[in-house]
Amino acid sequence: MNSKVIPPQLPQLREPNQTLSVLHGIYAGLLVFSGIAFLYLEYQQRTASNLSLGIVILLLLVLIYFNIQAALKVKKGQGEGRTLSRVMSVLMLLSFPIGTVLGLIALWKSSNKQWES
Repeated sequence: MNSKVIPPQLPQLREPNQTLSVLHGIYAGLLVFSGIAFLYLEYQQRTASNLSLGIVILLLLVLIYFNIQAALKVKKGQGEGRTLSRVMSVLMLLSFPIGTVLGLIALWKSSNKQWES
């Protein structure tokens, strides 16, 4: 029995800056998950005031929106997407430990050597 086993092919990255786009998508997903967990725990405990709860939700929604915008714009290779990606990457650094790792990788992928126009 002489059958050859062909290993599965990995998907090829076809769009520029796809890795950077995926990083922003992953971080946006983490923000959605953490927002849902926060709301659930707050619903159970009811410790925060409505004003502070509204501010936290608004901040999370703004961060999610700008990460999704960064993900879409860096796929197109736009200069404004690169700038937005760098700003969001610096903000990611504050989310220790996962956001810090994602932020460092995103800053590296948006550097001059790694950027694909």
